[in-house]
Amino acid sequence: MDKNNIRIYSNILIRLTRIRLSLMVAISATTGYFLTGSTPSVAVLFLFSGVFLLAAGTTVLNQIQESRRDGLMKRTKHRPIPAGEISRFEASVVSLILLAAGTFLLSLNGWLPMVLGLSNIVFYNFIYTPLKTRSWLAIIPGAVVGGVPPLMGWTSAGFYIFHPHAMFVAIFVFLWQIPHFWLLMIKYGKEYEMAGFSSISKTLNEGQIKSVVFYWGVITSLFLMLFPFFEFNFKPLLLTLLVGLNFMFILLFHRFLFGEKNSKTIHKAFILINTYALLVFLFLVFNAMIS
Repeated sequence: MDKNNIRIYSNILIRLTRIRLSLMVAISATTGYFLTGSTPSVAVLFLFSGVFLLAAGTTVLNQIQESRRDGLMKRTKHRPIPAGEISRFEASVVSLILLAAGTFLLSLNGWLPMVLGLSNIVFYNFIYTPLKTRSWLAIIPGAVVGGVPPLMGWTSAGFYIFHPHAMFVAIFVFLWQIPHFWLLMIKYGKEYEMAGFSSISKTLNEGQIKSVVFYWGVITSLFLMLFPFFEFNFKPLLLTLLVGLNFMFILLFHRFLFGEKNSKTIHKAFILINTYALLVFLFLVFNAMIS
């Protein structure tokens, strides 16, 4: 196989596995591991690699399931399957290999991380994905999927799954997923409807969706201030930084949703909320390491 073919196939795999999304899921899981205060070990490698491969495998399976509808939307019609760059059978083989490899790596950290990983496949591909065509409330099981990776990291470190710290991060990620999804609906809601998906844009207009998204973002931000109920302790300087981060997030989120009047505002809000989540992860990990 020459270098040109390798480059072509690599590009197809990167797009098929949605590598940035898969990396974000793996980072979320790794946050759960380091939140325990554990030092780096081979378990982190098994966790990060396993979750990344599992996330990649589920998104490939999702693209197989939705390939026909993806071909009807401008945003997704150039994905590898509807574009004819890879067949559904070939994509199925890729998905199976990724899912098997990810499950095996997670099993090396214990049965519980593996079971959590397998449960996410069920929630994402066999509950959330079919529900997307029937109800916009499919976002709820979809958000549950996002809250599981930190628990996979927590349990990979050998800690109790229902520890308050683990629940805190899982709930935060669950809450963060909701406006993350709805921002996509503001921008692509009509396309989703034309492809046969249920969209909140059928119920609310753009202004109403923006209001719901903003106030949900505020709730997500305020939830972090409930840290004493989850047995967290922050040094005064770190607490000041957390309050400042939340204040800046709310201020910028409001500005991007309601202040600026151009076509890039939703994209800016989307980047902001993802950056905010990443900064919260880093903040919590840093706090765990110095505690």
